[in-house]
Amino acid sequence: MLGFGDKIVATTRYARSTPAFQKFVPSIQNTELSSLGGAAEVNVEQLLRLQPDIMFVSAGFPQTKQAQLEAAGIAVASFSANSMARLVERVVLTGEILGPEAAAKAKAYQDYFARNKALVAERLAKIPVAQRLRVYVASGTPLTTSGRPSLNQDWIDLAGAINVAEDWSLLDVHHGSANVNIEAVLAAQPDVIVSMRARDVASIKQDPRWRSVKAVQQARVYANPRGLFWWCRETSEEALQFLWLAKTLYPTAFADIDMHRETAAFYREFYGITLSDADITGFLNPEAG
Repeated sequence: MLGFGDKIVATTRYARSTPAFQKFVPSIQNTELSSLGGAAEVNVEQLLRLQPDIMFVSAGFPQTKQAQLEAAGIAVASFSANSMARLVERVVLTGEILGPEAAAKAKAYQDYFARNKALVAERLAKIPVAQRLRVYVASGTPLTTSGRPSLNQDWIDLAGAINVAEDWSLLDVHHGSANVNIEAVLAAQPDVIVSMRARDVASIKQDPRWRSVKAVQQARVYANPRGLFWWCRETSEEALQFLWLAKTLYPTAFADIDMHRETAAFYREFYGITLSDADITGFLNPEAG
């Protein structure tokens, strides 16, 4: 987004394998994988060979590895995650690191984010709390979710929904693992289910254990939009996430908001990408995968 996509020399398998990323930043396919797991498994020897100017990592990156990289002249920028405020902060700081043009784009993004936040809040003020919908988020598997505090909780809050798992005692999860049981979801009876992965929407709809859940019975199980990354995760596309969810939950209050047009304008302004109608439809209605 800040104009340095073709400068990436190493990344994660998620970024490198995302179809839209490959289409709009084709050089990503030629990058090396910096890690086969989390930050702790970053290959220092590989990075010393590639000699990037800077490496962006999440907080908690091993100090020994950071010292090795910095000793070799590779700067390490460490950012906190799992929070909407931290995400916007990360964009602004990254812009400052990358130079004046990137900083200007980051500031424009910050303003756009604030505009969407204010727009949604204004519409939600007219919806009584008693009418707010209760949402369950399937984040990685049908039985993986998030409570408070979390990035998921933040965009649910901004969209005017109630997270049924907000106060649940949840364990930290690794990729592909679950942290809730179906009985908890059945007891919560969410009005709406939002699944990060489109394939889990099909799984939820087909699994007989979910048939008595209100959201399934009323056909309100949605796949989260996915562009260069999942809009619901650690991406600047989050500026669209809570707008999309608010429109999905309360269509009457957001009747004048056209997510097709909003998506086209966002990627054109901030990514310099002109999306086709098919691209936008694919982003907003991702196929199982």
